[in-house]
Amino acid sequence: MDKVQSFYTRVFTLISIVFSPIIYFMIWLRKSEKNNILVIPQFKRIGDIVCSTPVFRAIKEKYPESRITVIVSSMAAGVLKNNPRVDEIIIVEDYWHKFPELVRKIRRGNFKWGVSLSGTALSSTLFFLSLIPNRLKITRPNKSLAEALSDWMTNFKEEYKELTYLPLFYLKMLRHLGIDNENYTKEIYAGYEAEAKMKKFLATNGVMEKDKLIGISLTAGNNVKEWGDDKFESLAREISKKYPIKIAFIGSFYEKERVGNFVRKLGSGSKYIDAAGLSLEELVVLMKNFSVFISVDTGPTHIAHALGVPLIDILGPVNDIELTPRDGNIKIIKPNPEIPSTIFAFQAFGPAYLARKALENISVSQVLLAFDELYKVV
Repeated sequence: MDKVQSFYTRVFTLISIVFSPIIYFMIWLRKSEKNNILVIPQFKRIGDIVCSTPVFRAIKEKYPESRITVIVSSMAAGVLKNNPRVDEIIIVEDYWHKFPELVRKIRRGNFKWGVSLSGTALSSTLFFLSLIPNRLKITRPNKSLAEALSDWMTNFKEEYKELTYLPLFYLKMLRHLGIDNENYTKEIYAGYEAEAKMKKFLATNGVMEKDKLIGISLTAGNNVKEWGDDKFESLAREISKKYPIKIAFIGSFYEKERVGNFVRKLGSGSKYIDAAGLSLEELVVLMKNFSVFISVDTGPTHIAHALGVPLIDILGPVNDIELTPRDGNIKIIKPNPEIPSTIFAFQAFGPAYLARKALENISVSQVLLAFDELYKVV
């Protein structure tokens, strides 16, 4: 998908440059009386999309008559599918090989505003070619050449400074729409069908209402952020010895084999549950049932935070300012301060050996202690 995205970005940026006088004239002629708003977050990043949900709420609170459309990847759409603030979801993969059709669809939406929380060249190009009169984007340091060359297509910009809390920054961007709102509480909603499926799933796995169900995510979508299956195995066994609980191990469809092998290694019985391969809608419902969720810093940590689930976030090499959950019943597990962060929101990852050092610096006993403290209050 990234190669296709890059190709279309180059081609349609060139088209925009060549025909810009005509496009500007068409934008000038266009009237957008309705308060329709197109938002483009990071297409695939589940955590970032969950962190964008305060934007949708803030827009609807200020302009309840507005219509919000969001463009996301199919792999992340599930976290928005049941959000009452979002009126329409466009799946970007549906248009990769028919990009002009996407432009026509957006034009038909008669959008008054385009808001790019991703700041990508593709989002700027889409707004411009779709004749959206008010085009707002995040700009950032260390931007790509494509972004730098496409910045002129937007007429409103908000510069992101490093080490800024992104959910608040996204809300700050809305000042261009006349919105002053600093409520960065995330939102996520479950659907009826997923509720019914997961009720059956829990019953099949012997989870009763009285049971305490703990969630663990072994994976992070990128192994540079992963704590290690051996450490999670030790942690799970220690928790099981101390407490009368059940543990569900989550993972994507692509991680199903890994999670399945991990659960089998832990041993037979009903204490350990393989919950990999669920849809995002189903995962949201399952996570509502967690008494505590333990994970490295990845998308499901933000789902848990939005649901108000007590959370242990094994941060490792990830910077703790930009996206790490704040407020609520949370334990953030960080390495020693002398080990620098190497993963930031809008930068290339730092040296892999430092990332590994940060993760190795976090012990099983450290996470177990955090769990003991959280479990006392659930």
